[in-house]
Amino acid sequence: MRLIRKTVLPNGLKILTERTPYLRGAVAHLRFGIGSGLEPLKLHGIAHVLEHMVFKGTPTLDQVAFGNEIARLGCSTNASTGFESTTYELDGPAETVLKGLDVFAGVIASFHVPAEEFDKEKDVIQEEYKMIQDDPSSWGEDLAYHALLGEFAHPTIGTPDSIDGLTRSMVLQFAKEHYTPDNMIVGVVGNVEHEQVVEVIAKHFGELTRTRVELPDVPLSQISVRHEEEDCEQEQVFLGFRAPEVTRRDLPAFDVAMTILGGDSWSRLFQRLRNELGLVYQVDGSYSGWPHVGSYMIYAGCQPAETDRVIAEIRSELGKLRQGITQDELFRSKAMLKSSLLMSSDQLGNKVHKLIDDELLFGTYRAYEQDIAELDAVTVEEALRLANEVLDPDKMTQVTVGPHQPQS
Repeated sequence: MRLIRKTVLPNGLKILTERTPYLRGAVAHLRFGIGSGLEPLKLHGIAHVLEHMVFKGTPTLDQVAFGNEIARLGCSTNASTGFESTTYELDGPAETVLKGLDVFAGVIASFHVPAEEFDKEKDVIQEEYKMIQDDPSSWGEDLAYHALLGEFAHPTIGTPDSIDGLTRSMVLQFAKEHYTPDNMIVGVVGNVEHEQVVEVIAKHFGELTRTRVELPDVPLSQISVRHEEEDCEQEQVFLGFRAPEVTRRDLPAFDVAMTILGGDSWSRLFQRLRNELGLVYQVDGSYSGWPHVGSYMIYAGCQPAETDRVIAEIRSELGKLRQGITQDELFRSKAMLKSSLLMSSDQLGNKVHKLIDDELLFGTYRAYEQDIAELDAVTVEEALRLANEVLDPDKMTQVTVGPHQPQS
């Protein structure tokens, strides 16, 4: 019996499942190909507002009844809005998750937002905005991605003014244009039968025939330096670089270089800035990728008075990495990356993410063994080439949040 299966409904909706008879839990993701990075300027924040409104329930199952029904099944729901997609998540015991999926899919397909609930939820989102802005590290991260990638990476939540300007009719029209079967993919991982998943999804979405409305590409732009004055105890430092898109064949070589630079407690940045100099508690680097662009973001938190020194030390380590990588570092980096892949392969949430991502990016599922083989094939020369291509300080975006404005 095949463990991974795929069905495409006549209206274009894709359904993927991976059966895991050895696990007792299950996870379902319903993903739409619309996120904040695709929003027109005048609609900033609308994808996130729509995500909130879906949970208001339907004309026959209000928000409270929906939550109670999901809880009775031992399931839980969540959702997230990214730059290119919005994902609705359900997890629970394998024996009840299909019933939970039936309820959740019904709400997503037929959600109803009374006018008074719409206004109330917008107030909730305004409070969410304040919460993010009151957290210098979260706010700094939003500003850093916006500076590095332009309007594609504007803060997902929008601004107080853009949120306030969104009307109920605008949000419902946005859903009609982008929550369409040809712009939707469903992934389920757990001890469930593929045919049963298809039956549930087809019940709620199979008769939909509308197609998505294409949006113009959002141009990428970049700001070199930005400082946000903030009265806080610690300066938040973000140094960003444009990186290979997620479909690049040589991305594993950059993964190796990134891990050597800022991937773990043995990485060069951690060893130098924390262990040797004691300048920071946390310093690391992370990659994010999309089909048309990628980013690599270095983060550090430090005493405001040490901000310039921290930035200078990071620049120094960037220069050293571009000059050479040892065979031992290559071996350690590969070992850590392979370990991360293997560990994530046992987690339901990661499995369903991979199931959907592989389908959207490559048109087929890529076995973990293939990912590991590509890592094994990386050479010092390839990792060094990618480090020199990407980690150029002259192409860097620098964003700081705190009381000290750096000199550099």
